[in-house]
Amino acid sequence: MKNQEGADLLCVGNAIIDVFSQVDEEVDSYLPLGPAVRHVSFDQITEILVTLPEPVFSSGGGSANVAKIASLLGTPSAFIGVVGSQPSGKKDHFAELFEKELQDAGVILELIQGKAPTGACIILQKSDGSTIITASPSASLELTPEDIPEEAIRRAQVLVIDGYMLGRETLVRRLLEMADEHGTSVALDVGSAEIARTWALTIEAYCRAYPLILFMNEAEAEALYTALLESQKRDVRRPVGIRQIDAFSREMFEFFREFTAQDIFPIIVVKRGPKGAAVFAGGRIYRSETLAVIPLETTGAGDAFCAAFLSAWIREKSLGQCADMGNRVAREVLDTPGTRIDKKKFTALAKSLDW
Repeated sequence: MKNQEGADLLCVGNAIIDVFSQVDEEVDSYLPLGPAVRHVSFDQITEILVTLPEPVFSSGGGSANVAKIASLLGTPSAFIGVVGSQPSGKKDHFAELFEKELQDAGVILELIQGKAPTGACIILQKSDGSTIITASPSASLELTPEDIPEEAIRRAQVLVIDGYMLGRETLVRRLLEMADEHGTSVALDVGSAEIARTWALTIEAYCRAYPLILFMNEAEAEALYTALLESQKRDVRRPVGIRQIDAFSREMFEFFREFTAQDIFPIIVVKRGPKGAAVFAGGRIYRSETLAVIPLETTGAGDAFCAAFLSAWIREKSLGQCADMGNRVAREVLDTPGTRIDKKKFTALAKSLDW
């Protein structure tokens, strides 16, 4: 067991504010939007914000969401990141909102105040069910390796790294090295299919070298699997029809099973939405079913799954139990935008869980 002073779960990532809004089909005609997911300047974020109908604001960023939910579940959690400033040098409004929400959840905070504004991510849900995401990490990109206290990593049982940080290789590699040195497991949530494709070889190398628990949804898992096959010059045929899709999934699962067969790590967790989850570890596959729920919004469900899975892992539950706990808690956020969590609801949920 690790030293219990401080946080068992240490989360490092982008400190941003999520902004959710329901929009109509003609949104592209009156908002300066582009592809389904893109990064823009903070000035462009500001232009979009003033036009949104009834926006809902919440602290965001994958690692911060995990810290917030895990803390509400009773797991001592900490978050390290950079928030932004006003021109006067004081914390801006988004920084204050971010700080308050995580403090209210009981998260131990190490927030560095940057020079740029606090980052923001706008999630627009169209009436046809599709989603447009526009983000500006802004001040969160100012985080450096020197901002991370090594003692916090030494005390933690699990270090959580946001997949959106993978492009900052010096920072990520330093985090991984410190975790490895102190026997701290590392959880990495890939974050998007594009990240999985772009950083596939880097992710593979980290899985081979460090004590990694890798979280992906199905789209991200397929992107990683395909990119790794292509890197090996293997023929990849896109599945068409139910039979081909089923065969593709079986081949992908076998690939991940073999990938984990040589050692305790990596552990690969594929979040499958209404189909539950599959966990690959030690050359075995652990499956966890879930109840299908019609969601209001799914953005926070993956983070909730990770928070509950890791909370169970810290309590030395089996991998199957960890996945079951992840599914159970993820269902609780499907009726709210993002991770605007009802504190009373989650406190009651934590008491009902079989830790």
